[in-house]
Parts: sequence; structure tokens; C-alpha cells
Amino acid sequence: MSEEKKERAPIHLSSADIERAFKKVEEFQKLVKKGKTPQQIFEELTRLVEVDE
Repeated sequence: MSEEKKERAPIHLSSADIERAFKKVEEFQKLVKKGKTPQQIFEELTRLVEVDE
């Protein structure tokens, strides 16, 4: 039962993608310094993306 690895598509990142990621990390670190826990931050983010049925 040998399985060959499937060829993966390459991942392309632009400098804008990297800059955006660094900004998000900085935002996260600021929230943690203000006393928010990662769990609280995650819950707030999920509330923002919830869809009403």
C-alpha cells in the first residue's frame, strides 16, 4: 500500500502579504499587552465573522 505524494501547487507570497501579516501580529501583541487573552481575541474575531441565518 504505497502512496505517492501528490504534487502540491506552489505558494506565492507578495511583499504586501508579508507586511499585512506583520501588522496583524503587531495588533495581536498590542491586545495581549492590554490584558486580553488569546482566547478572548479569538472569540471577538469569530463574533465579527458570524453569519446570521
